[in-house]
Amino acid sequence: MNFNLVSKIRNTPASTIFVAMAEILAVVVVAFVMMIPDQARAQSGNVYGNGQVQVYSQAEEAVVMQVRIKTAEPSWQTRTVGAGIGAAVGGAIGSRAKNQHVGALVGASLGGLFGERAANAVMTGDAQEIVLQVLGPSGMPARIVTIVQPAPYDHLVSGERVYLSNSAGKWRVLKQAGGNVAIIR
Repeated sequence: MNFNLVSKIRNTPASTIFVAMAEILAVVVVAFVMMIPDQARAQSGNVYGNGQVQVYSQAEEAVVMQVRIKTAEPSWQTRTVGAGIGAAVGGAIGSRAKNQHVGALVGASLGGLFGERAANAVMTGDAQEIVLQVLGPSGMPARIVTIVQPAPYDHLVSGERVYLSNSAGKWRVLKQAGGNVAIIR
């Protein structure tokens, strides 16, 4: 049996080639996104990214003025993985339709859309919006800043003294040992 790859490709319908290329692209995107290191963002607790370990960080004293829980949407990497997986599954299911080429194309398109939306719904998490009064050096006025920290985060209350730390360009609010409470006047 003589197998000639070039003639096989030439005799394949364009829609089949398009679907195959879309599936290959989805697999490459998923593999690429999985290799991207997930860097910790402004977080408290025990979660630090590799770039934040063993680096010099300055900290300022601050007082918590307000804390509210917000919703944090997932990263574009997470949504892209969902779209890639959805496109591959949708394309495979659609290829079983009566017109397999059109079915695979429609299935991959709809699967990618639904996969991205599913990843967005499943991976959405909580974040803590913290308004701080940062205490300036003696004689300097205090300033008000806001930090949003995704979970896991420490439970904070208004009036609590904390540290505001910048580690490798990422801000985080750290509880002070003993949890001293200050009164803002």
